[in-house]
Amino acid sequence: MPYRAIFSDIDGTLLNREHRMSARTLAATRHVVALGIPFILVSARPPLAITPFTDAIGGAQPLIAYNGALILDGELRELYSVPLDDADFRQLEAELEPLPRLSLNYYQGTHWYSPAPDNFWTAQEGEITGLRASAKPATPLTAVHKILVMGDAADILALENRLKPAYPQLEIHRSKNEYLEIVNRAATKAQAIQFMERRLGVSADEVIAFGDNYNDLDMLRYAGYSVAMGNAPEDIKAQVRHVTATNAEDGLAQVLEALFPA
Repeated sequence: MPYRAIFSDIDGTLLNREHRMSARTLAATRHVVALGIPFILVSARPPLAITPFTDAIGGAQPLIAYNGALILDGELRELYSVPLDDADFRQLEAELEPLPRLSLNYYQGTHWYSPAPDNFWTAQEGEITGLRASAKPATPLTAVHKILVMGDAADILALENRLKPAYPQLEIHRSKNEYLEIVNRAATKAQAIQFMERRLGVSADEVIAFGDNYNDLDMLRYAGYSVAMGNAPEDIKAQVRHVTATNAEDGLAQVLEALFPA
């Protein structure tokens, strides 16, 4: 089967444990792009925390942000958008902001807002992504693509268990133990890939997908050739076609080198 498009998660997949793309991984991704195969990043990150990697890889690749809620082309023009319903956002905003110990973060297009931009968790996320949150504006936010709640693992687990039954119309999941992601239920990585398939003129069985965590699972189940990183949980590894080495061992590059030899 000739594979004609590649979709990859970023953190824990494309990047190593230092949140960097290794020289080997960069060379492997540049090679497939030079072959004319789109290499599209699919992440919970906001767009401007993805563009350093799309720029490095080259080829003016589109990007899929917020777990599939927003797709931008290589010039950062919107191709596809599935924000939270404004009424749902208002209700969550009122419910979450009074809670102690939690970091609240609202993502709208290329903007990142927080009621407390200097909160420990928000500042730490800024160091990871290379961005800085702005203070939440006084005017009401609309068309918010994602809410990110950060805090101690026990607090995040309790919040997830409380919110999921209360908001069945939303996709609410932990991207790691300390991070709770909230998006429109219609915003998934698999749905975003389907949109890009139509744009690229490829089918699911011609797609490779790489991922390492539960927010990648729908994408991995959907792709014709699914690859879990060696650092992925065992139950994710059990549901994919191939398991590669960890992100610290250039597992993504190993697969690309095997499938697309120089």
